[in-house]
Amino acid sequence: MQLIVAEKPKVAGKIAAFIGSNVVRKSAGSVGYYETTVNGKKVVVAPAVGHVFTLVEKTRTKTYPTFDIEWVPAYKGSKGAFYTKGYVDLLTQLSKQADELVVATDYDIEGSLIGYNVFRFCYGKGNGKRMRFSALTPRDIREAYENITDLDYQNAYAGEARHILDWYYGINLSRALMSSLIRNKGFKIMSIGRVQGPTLGLLAEREIEIKNFVPTPYWEIFAYAKETAFKHEHDRFIEEEHAKEVFAKLGAQGTIEDVQKEEKTVYPYPPFDLTSLQLEAYRLFGFSPSQTLELAQTLYEGSLISYPRTSSQKLPPNLGLQNIIRKIAEIPEYKEKADELIKNEWFRPFQGRKEDPAHPAIHPTGIQGKVGDKERKLYDLIVRRFLAVFAPFGKKELTKVILNSNGERLLANGARLTEPGWIKFYGDYYTTEDILIAEFLKGETVAIADKKLEKKETKPPKRYTQASLISELESRHLGTKATRSVVIDTLTSRDYIRGRSIEVTDFGMAVFHALKKNAARILDENLTRKIEDDMEKIQTGEMTKETVVKEGKDALVEILNEFKLKEEDIGKELKAALDETELKEKVVGKCNLCGGNLKIINFKGSNFIGCSGYPNCRNSFPLPGYGFIKPTGKVCKFDNMPIVLVLRGGGSRFEMCIGRDCPSKANWGKKKEEKKEAAAASTPAAAKPRKKASAPKEKKPRAKRAPKKKKDAPEAPST
Repeated sequence: MQLIVAEKPKVAGKIAAFIGSNVVRKSAGSVGYYETTVNGKKVVVAPAVGHVFTLVEKTRTKTYPTFDIEWVPAYKGSKGAFYTKGYVDLLTQLSKQADELVVATDYDIEGSLIGYNVFRFCYGKGNGKRMRFSALTPRDIREAYENITDLDYQNAYAGEARHILDWYYGINLSRALMSSLIRNKGFKIMSIGRVQGPTLGLLAEREIEIKNFVPTPYWEIFAYAKETAFKHEHDRFIEEEHAKEVFAKLGAQGTIEDVQKEEKTVYPYPPFDLTSLQLEAYRLFGFSPSQTLELAQTLYEGSLISYPRTSSQKLPPNLGLQNIIRKIAEIPEYKEKADELIKNEWFRPFQGRKEDPAHPAIHPTGIQGKVGDKERKLYDLIVRRFLAVFAPFGKKELTKVILNSNGERLLANGARLTEPGWIKFYGDYYTTEDILIAEFLKGETVAIADKKLEKKETKPPKRYTQASLISELESRHLGTKATRSVVIDTLTSRDYIRGRSIEVTDFGMAVFHALKKNAARILDENLTRKIEDDMEKIQTGEMTKETVVKEGKDALVEILNEFKLKEEDIGKELKAALDETELKEKVVGKCNLCGGNLKIINFKGSNFIGCSGYPNCRNSFPLPGYGFIKPTGKVCKFDNMPIVLVLRGGGSRFEMCIGRDCPSKANWGKKKEEKKEAAAASTPAAAKPRKKASAPKEKKPRAKRAPKKKKDAPEAPST
């Protein structure tokens, strides 16, 4: 029997259907698997469910440093992963009956590690085999099955090295941070890791740059002729007197010194890799990078697009590009554009520079299927980008007009799309607009209708968005295409950063300053970059897993030894920052009974205000049932109680006094009651339906459900 291991249950069903005949779905408990026949041989396709094995300490501790770890089934490492037990049991049982195991997980280091762990811990004999594919289509899966190779051990070793080092760095550094805080009688769930550290450092440095920015004034000179704006060729004047002198020389008319026209080729945007897809989806739809990856994964598992975790901008011919275009032509909304490509035999794609040896650029497969609204938006973007790369280049006419007034030259620039080419295929996703200017002739004398001397100031650097940060991390070779969005989500969940335009919180800045002063190597991107480079060398066979892990561990030991010496000082800074943050974000004012601090408290999903003097002081005040509550620092003019700000979805916001019987709340709810009374009064009595009298129904007793067990949060390493 041949056992094929898929990464997820849905994928297992597709593989069985595409390679076999007479497919039968079976189950072991709640876990399904598939039996089929291929060329007379029995084949079983069974799923994992992502990583079904995890790293844990051999002996549980709460101290650092700790390096004594081992692989165990995920359900033994965390109660929250108990759902994986059925999959491990099934794979172990089927492995005993199999004479060959084929790994058919995603072809990247994570997928290879998932398959390798099943191979060695469940199967444990002989040599493993590998199916390699980039799309879940019948063609791709059959081709991968017909070309089974040996297990890609080097990819698996690189994946294992990453997991081990992420565990070492994440657990040890996070424990070190929390230990320093606890030592100073503070507590907060904290984390830092080998990618989190440099990312926080990058954001904090930008925050400091913005805070310390001092705007510099400058002046710009404009003249207007034929409703066209001309800007002085000097662009920015740093000295006001010089700007005024030049401005005073401008007359009531000027001469068109030159009109220059140039045709420029507008090249298509290259096919999507993951980062460019995340950037474009954020720009167009506001999707976060992690959301885009999740939606793309759904489309991939639905066989609608190719594998999304790719760095490639290449579409090689062996993908069957013509066939994909012909399939897309069968989808009504893309038929016109796809037919145009087919009619003109435009089958050669424009490609980008980036390559990925494992997978091609993200592209549609041509297979149709039902998806949700957000998935549909992303799918439409991918399809239109794909079609656009086969279309002709666009062309623009660039115009430069030089106006001379009393010896001072001013410039106007125009741009007009003359041949849309591929832009017609990309549609509304191309958002660059023409810059239209009036027609001018060389030597023409024109009246200057208006002129302006405008004072402006230089602006601080922009904050990163999640999308631009992903791109920046990629350019610095920090993290991987699959983990960068996770790092951002983790920094947000730890209250180090916030907002769509990313701002480092006061607490995040305190963590940064404490680490930079006392353990700067945690923030060092060069160390992280070297580890990333070394793990790629494992894949190519230039370095061994053992060497990379040892070097990474040795560097970490040095960092932790340095940290221990300054642990108390680091903890003091963190505790002070934590207290200050709580004062700003939670404390609304002084208790009117005992003088303690009245704080916003969230308990089991409900907000209320309680006193810091609890349990000696039980003073409390209710808050709205939903919404985000913030202190305002204001006091109510009626009862001298604190005022809070309530933020709700859709941009709704209002301020309210926390006092129970405050006169400011006297009219609350009255408008709703008035509307109800008005509605009732406007309904004619004859129009009101009369209820029929009926015997009371006997209520049947309802069975009580067993209470849900709480899942323990696993202690997971931070990247």
